[in-house]
Formats: sequence, structure tokens, C-alpha cells
Amino acid sequence: MRIFYTAKLENILEKMELTGWRQKLSEPLTYNEQSMSDNWKLCALGERIKKEGRDLSRVKDLTPDAIKLGFDFAAAVKRRDSTTALAILEQIERLDTIWQNFTESFAT
Repeated sequence: MRIFYTAKLENILEKMELTGWRQKLSEPLTYNEQSMSDNWKLCALGERIKKEGRDLSRVKDLTPDAIKLGFDFAAAVKRRDSTTALAILEQIERLDTIWQNFTESFAT
């Protein structure tokens, strides 16, 4: 069976959008968001991990870029700087992968 799709559909399928945190950043940040951003599974990276259908057992499983962006995101939320946090969120969305051994994890 052949499946035909347009380039527009391909872009929609490939785009990773972290809508939960986008919604939180559109409103004034509170202590709740600050405490969530301190937890790897609840922060913006955690939302991406969940959307990818995976689970994080060790922070070392993430790429250095993902780890840095995770720390930067948490720091921006702690400062209640929604603008910077949104910019970092967009960088997290654009990462090709957040996983250190991306090819190995799907080969097993």
C-alpha cells in the first residue's frame, strides 16, 4: 500500500510543540511552575520525553545540549522570566534529539 502526503503534512508531523509549557508561560509564573521546572520529568524536557513516549531513568541519557537547555529553562522559570523561558522552550522543540544514544535506543 502506498501512502501519499504533502510536504505540509510532513512539517506538521515533524514539528515538536510543547503546548503544556507554552500555556504555562503565557500566564504569570507562580511557585508551582518554579517547583515543576526543577524536576526533569515535569520540566519542558519532561514534556518532550512524554510526547516521545519514552521515560528518563538517568539525566546522563540526555545530550549535553538538552541538559544545558533544561538547566537554562529551569533558571529562567525560577527568575519568572517568561520571555527567556519561551525562547529556551523553542530551542528544546527544535532539537533533533534529546537522547544521548538515539540510534542505539531504537536498535534494541
